[in-house]
Amino acid sequence: MYLNCHSFHSLRYGTIPLQDLVAQAAAFGVREMALTDINTVTGIYEYVRACEAVCIKPLVGIEFRDHHKFLYIGLALNREGIGEMNRLITEHNFGNMSLPERAPDFKNVIVIYTLENCPPDLKANEYMGIRPEQLPKLFNPIWKNRMNKMVVLQPVTFRTKKEYNLHKILRAIDLNVIGSRLSDADCCRTSEIMLPLCELEAKFEDYPAILENTKKIIGQ
Repeated sequence: MYLNCHSFHSLRYGTIPLQDLVAQAAAFGVREMALTDINTVTGIYEYVRACEAVCIKPLVGIEFRDHHKFLYIGLALNREGIGEMNRLITEHNFGNMSLPERAPDFKNVIVIYTLENCPPDLKANEYMGIRPEQLPKLFNPIWKNRMNKMVVLQPVTFRTKKEYNLHKILRAIDLNVIGSRLSDADCCRTSEIMLPLCELEAKFEDYPAILENTKKIIGQ
């Protein structure tokens, strides 16, 4: 159910050591999860080993951001998918180019947008992530009619209040501003914590299609 987890490999953003992230997931009954650090896959080998040690299915991806702006999440279906995403990041870094706001035509990658930036036309490999706190929006027919392409989105960035404060310090360093000048958009949401799996699934119990879509992605 967790398709968007950050470790401290998300430079000047994430706070959680990989071993601690996986240990918390195991304690919370999580059976599958995705590591999606920002514009990098540097932690994936340690992550996969840690997941395998506690019988968690490891998914590997990247959260793509351009100049701090969230674009989309990519989840690799296989090794070729990891290569596709890395080539995009490499072209971005070496060519000093902006990342595209719409994901390229990946062949081996699942793409997840958010409600805030989702294109009106989603490709077969593209989905829209919805956070638990956004579920009341589904009473609006505009969103309800797109439920067949929605998946659970519960990002994980910190564990404790102390780590959230560390996250804010890291963001201030990255943006070269004092902490009091940070806006809400500069930091993660205060809801970006891991919940016990049963608690997260309960939040979506009235939306079985969203749960099924999420399980479908994990199964791929």
